[in-house]
Amino acid sequence: MAALALLLIVQAAADVLNAPSFVWNEIRVARSAALVHGYSLYLDKDAPGPVIGTLHTPVSHWIYLAVTVFHDPTYLIIAGSLLTLLLVFVPLTWVLHHASRDGLAWAVAFLFCGFLILQTPGTFHIATMIHTDAAALAFATLACGIFANPRRPITLAQARIAGAACAMAVGCKQTIAPIVLALTLYLVVSAGLRTLAHFAAALAAAGTVLLAIIFALVPARAFLFNTVTLAAHRPLKPGYLELLVRSFREGKLDALPAIFPIVLLTVCAWNGWRQFARDNRWLVLALAAISLIPVTFKAIITVGSDVNHMGFVHYFFFAAAGLAIEQYLAGPGNSLVRAIAWTCAILGILVSIAPGAALSLPSRLRHLRDNPPEAALNYELRHPDTAYFPLNPLATLLSTGKVYHVDYSIYDRELAGYPLTQRQFNSGLPARFEMVAIPPGEIAESTALRMLLKAYLPAADPELPGWTVYRPRLSAGSAN
Repeated sequence: MAALALLLIVQAAADVLNAPSFVWNEIRVARSAALVHGYSLYLDKDAPGPVIGTLHTPVSHWIYLAVTVFHDPTYLIIAGSLLTLLLVFVPLTWVLHHASRDGLAWAVAFLFCGFLILQTPGTFHIATMIHTDAAALAFATLACGIFANPRRPITLAQARIAGAACAMAVGCKQTIAPIVLALTLYLVVSAGLRTLAHFAAALAAAGTVLLAIIFALVPARAFLFNTVTLAAHRPLKPGYLELLVRSFREGKLDALPAIFPIVLLTVCAWNGWRQFARDNRWLVLALAAISLIPVTFKAIITVGSDVNHMGFVHYFFFAAAGLAIEQYLAGPGNSLVRAIAWTCAILGILVSIAPGAALSLPSRLRHLRDNPPEAALNYELRHPDTAYFPLNPLATLLSTGKVYHVDYSIYDRELAGYPLTQRQFNSGLPARFEMVAIPPGEIAESTALRMLLKAYLPAADPELPGWTVYRPRLSAGSAN
C-alpha cells in the first residue's frame, strides 16, 4: 500500500512538472496575474484594450491569485498546477475520510480514485492543468460529499452547506449546474422536502451574494457579454454526430472501472429506492455524474472544447465507486460483497497505474526550464518591447506588467460572431514590435492574427529555436 501511494505521488509530481509545456496553463494563470496589474478579464463588445478574457466567472481566477506571488514563469505555472491538484484531491480526501474512519478502506478507495483520475484523459486535465474546472469540482465535491457518511442522518445544516457549496461550484463554471438537479433528486428520496427546502434556500442565498460580489467588482454588461453571450454562441463542430458517437464509446470505456463496481454493488445491496439512498450515500455522486452527461456531450461537440469536459462525468463516477468500495470494505456486509469490493478496487488500480509518467520524473527535473514561457520571458528581458507573443502573455506581464491580446481569446470572440474591429485589434498590440513569435507546436488561430501575419514573412531567430517567428517583409531577409 505504501509503495502504491509513493507511485501515485511521484506520478502526480511528474505531471505537475510538465505543466509549463502546455500553452493553456500559461494563458489561464496569466489571467490571474493580469488582475494583479489592474487589467479586466471582461471587455465589452465595443471596448478597446487587450482581449485576454474568459468565458467563465472570475471566481477561479481569484483563487489562482494565491500563486501570483511567484515571478518566475516556470515556478508560477508549476504552483498553479499544484494548486489545481490540491483543489481536486483535498476535497476528495476529506469526503473519503468523512465517510469512514477505517484506515485500510480509506487508503484503498483513495488509491482507486487517485490512479483513475491521473490516468483518464479528462480527469487528468482537470487535476493537473490550470483551469476553472478544478475549483468548480472542489465545491461540487463538498456539496455532494457532505452527505457521504451513511452512519449519520442527513441534517438541515448539511443541506445548507451543500446549497452554498453548490452555488460556488456553479459560480465557477456554469456547465456544472446539473448537479443541482442531482442533489435535489437525492434529497427528495433520502431526506424529504423540508431538507430540500433548506438546501434550496442556501443555494439561492449564496448564489445571490456571489453574484452581487461579482457585479460590485466587474461591470455587469461586460461580464454578461463574456460569460453568457460569447459562451452561448459557439458553433457545433463539423461531423458532430460522428464525434458524439465516438466520444460516447471512448467515455464509456474510460468509465468502466467505476461503472462495473457501482452496478455490481448496487445489485448486491439493493433494498428499495429510499432505503438504498439512505444506506449508500455514494449514490449522490453517481447521480451527479449522470446529470452531467447531457451538458458534457453538448460541450464536446462544440467548437473550442477539449477532453476536460468529459472529466466531470468520469470524476463523479470514480468518486462514487471509490466511496462504494470504501463503504463495503469498512462495513459489516457479507463476505460476497466484501470480496466484490476488493476485486473491483484491485482491478481499478491495476488498469490505471502508469509507471511511465513516474519514470519520466528525472528527465523533467533536468529540463525544468526548457519551456516556452521561460524562453519568451528571457527574450523579452533581452529585447524589451520588440516582440509580440500572442500565446505567451506572461512574457510581458512578468517583465513590464503589460499584457496584450491573447490569440485564443480573440478566437473565442470570432467563434461567437463578435470579431474585433481593426481599431480594437490595434489597441491590444504592443506600441512597436519587430516580430511575432509563436511557440513550437502552436499556430495562429484567430482570423485577426492571421491577417496581421500576411504582412510578415517567416524568419529564424537563434534565441528562439523551434519557434515560428514572423518579421516584417522588409526585414525578414536580413533576419535569416
